[in-house]
Amino acid sequence: MSQRLTGLSHEEATGTAKLVYEASDRFLGRTANLQRILATHSPYLARWFGGLVAAVRQPDLGATTDSRLRGLACIKTSMVNACEYCTAHTSVFGQGLGISDQELEAMMDDSYKTNPLFNERDRAAIAWSEAMTQNTAQRDKETWENMKANFTDTEIVEISMACAMFNMINRLNDSFWTELETEEYNQKQWKAVSGLSIDEIEAYAGRFGEVGAAERGDLAAAE
Repeated sequence: MSQRLTGLSHEEATGTAKLVYEASDRFLGRTANLQRILATHSPYLARWFGGLVAAVRQPDLGATTDSRLRGLACIKTSMVNACEYCTAHTSVFGQGLGISDQELEAMMDDSYKTNPLFNERDRAAIAWSEAMTQNTAQRDKETWENMKANFTDTEIVEISMACAMFNMINRLNDSFWTELETEEYNQKQWKAVSGLSIDEIEAYAGRFGEVGAAERGDLAAAE
């Protein structure tokens, strides 16, 4: 199946779309094909989408809790939804966070529940993500109580946000038939695992306002 919607190359992108690509390369390690689709056809949505993904998923760019736990949530969500594109992306990023191939394999089914590679907090986050994705979390008292026993409220919110965000991303990629990039290209995510700060992404976000105002001025002048 070929990708249903096109995305501009780095060389073709201008204005807000170009800045989205630059931000994605900097804070997510590379520009994924989904981000190309969004930036090409709705650059202002892509601007906020990219910031959300970085803040929820990356270390030190917004979320304050253990990035491994949020990574486990993203991976399990994509696996439950059988989104091949996102499972590949989140697994590669997980490797950058130190999640092993053996752990990834155990997450493909219920093996994680007894696998000694996972601690109680890991298992709770994975089970909660599975319940949220299957929409059973609302009535699953045991899984909820396990979350409350293992995590602070802030941790619960951030793990849940990671799961919810990837449920949305899974749906987008499956519906758009987004083409998977090469593994080598996606390994560029690893360079965005450390060394960045929330101050840097906030400073970068400030550049969008000026670029957007100039674009809107050009559109108004052309009318």
